[in-house]
Amino acid sequence: MSKCDLKEELNLENFKAIRPKATHNQILLAYILGENPPEETVEEEILPCPFLNEKGLCKCYHGRPLMCRIMVSLEKCEEGKPANIPPFLFKIGLVAMQLVENIDQGGIYGNFVELLTFLKKYKQNKTETIPDYFLNNIFVDELPLLPQEMEERKWVGELYRTPIKDKNLDFRELLNHINEEFKKQKNLTFLDEIFSV
Repeated sequence: MSKCDLKEELNLENFKAIRPKATHNQILLAYILGENPPEETVEEEILPCPFLNEKGLCKCYHGRPLMCRIMVSLEKCEEGKPANIPPFLFKIGLVAMQLVENIDQGGIYGNFVELLTFLKKYKQNKTETIPDYFLNNIFVDELPLLPQEMEERKWVGELYRTPIKDKNLDFRELLNHINEEFKKQKNLTFLDEIFSV
């Protein structure tokens, strides 16, 4: 499959999709506090991802976002049939989403297509304001794992202790360092760095 060309004109402006009402960590925090997170509602017909080609294959597979990367199904996904995700991979995916949000605390969270539309407008100097339907990432240190989920906890422990090549750090220490650097960022300054590359 060829590389994704994000410069390809896609009709992102009129794309209808679910807008999340809480970030991954906001949902986790609600459960920790014994509260119910806000429920997602689908008010309109949800269209397929605009990055699928006519065969239903992803045009951006090699550059797909983390949410797509952790979505693994043992069966072919079809309309009206949920994905069959192995429990271990589902839990590890939750941990991965938490780590990313922890690193990017203060960043923005939302529907991928709407994020791309916003970034495109920002790059073209058509907006400087973050739409109010985007959410702010927050930091939650407690893992989304139960005490009895020993296999998953062992995996996280091994991940945290993994040495980083060419650095005198393990993975957990590197995460903490990156997290401290992100805290110094002001809103949207990271976008300037992205677009200057």
